[in-house]
Amino acid sequence: MAAPNGRKKRRWPVCLICVVLVLVIVYLTAVYSQIPFIKHLRTVYIETAMSTMHHRWLATAFIPAGVVNEVVDHMNKALEENMVPESKLPGGGPATPSDPTAYHPDITPPDPPDVASGLGALLEQFPELDPETIPEDIEDFHGLQIKDIMDMGIKTTAGDAVWAIDSPNNLLIVYVSGTGYKGKLVIVKDSAQVILGANPRASRGSSVTEICEHYGAVLGVNASGFIDPDGRGNGFDGVGLIISEGVKSHDAIASPYQICGLDYENNLRLGYKVEESTLRDAVQFYPIVVLNGERMNPGSFISNQPRTCIGQTSDRSMLLLMIEGRQLDSLGAPLTVCCDILLRYGCYNAMNMDGGSSSSITYMGEMITRTSSPMSTGRYLPDAWLVMPPSYVSEKSAGQ
Repeated sequence: MAAPNGRKKRRWPVCLICVVLVLVIVYLTAVYSQIPFIKHLRTVYIETAMSTMHHRWLATAFIPAGVVNEVVDHMNKALEENMVPESKLPGGGPATPSDPTAYHPDITPPDPPDVASGLGALLEQFPELDPETIPEDIEDFHGLQIKDIMDMGIKTTAGDAVWAIDSPNNLLIVYVSGTGYKGKLVIVKDSAQVILGANPRASRGSSVTEICEHYGAVLGVNASGFIDPDGRGNGFDGVGLIISEGVKSHDAIASPYQICGLDYENNLRLGYKVEESTLRDAVQFYPIVVLNGERMNPGSFISNQPRTCIGQTSDRSMLLLMIEGRQLDSLGAPLTVCCDILLRYGCYNAMNMDGGSSSSITYMGEMITRTSSPMSTGRYLPDAWLVMPPSYVSEKSAGQ
């Protein structure tokens, strides 16, 4: 009867060796395989870890330096290629999106006799709206201001659902979604209403909602990055150039950061050689995602993450995009997806902003996107892009 026990005792070292061999094979395959799917996952993992300030060990502790350095070198090369002296100013006509089905800003709305009273004016203000999807039972199109209206079935000409129509404040909010992500795109028809709101606090940063409240803004979205030791930064110390309403509070820094700012003629200008004195509101971040109406290759940034981008069309409408991430129903998106969305709406120039747990949008005093921050109000930040009411523009013009 002792023989079976002996065989069992001899069997467990063999099983252990087999397990170790399997783990070694799995590890070597994950680290060195050139199979495209495995290589892509490995690159995403390394890029995600190496793009953080304090979690790079997640790559360097388990993956050989040569493999990590190859990915890092690719990231750095892509960022170098993304550096441009300065973007061009928008032309008179619409940008030519790479997607032939994309929205074109010069779309002609239906003739007034074919639409309900007041609808013609609404479509002239927002040619992005698909008139065939607008319900007939809307009582008054003049000064229309409605939100959370996805159940009404109103869509844009690009096929995305409309979340809000705010005629008095010259903006639309569009719901965007795709495989693994959800988000919102804000279309602001008057770029003069968009400014950079600086953090008003003296000891910590402010949430996007707090910055909106301080400035009396209609809407806000996060902008600059900030010094964030161990992921516990309080958002007070912004990184790179910060100009708010003509006042500079932070100096510009070097590559890979590039300037993203609005000049005094309301043009969005991008690049590392943009003259600061020409800008009324500006920050620095990277990379550029759309340049002079053409798709830019962001190189890295291929992982699914929360994202924020700011752009401008050739007719000088502003585009503020936020993709939710790190949620069960929205993991996030790579920057290439953000580029596709922006080009659908005729984007001419656009840049990536700080993302991750900083990304959020506040509208009419309420956060309308889900943050990945453990703080329900969103992280404290050094600044935010704001959409001011039209009265702000009128008052500024009167004061000049």
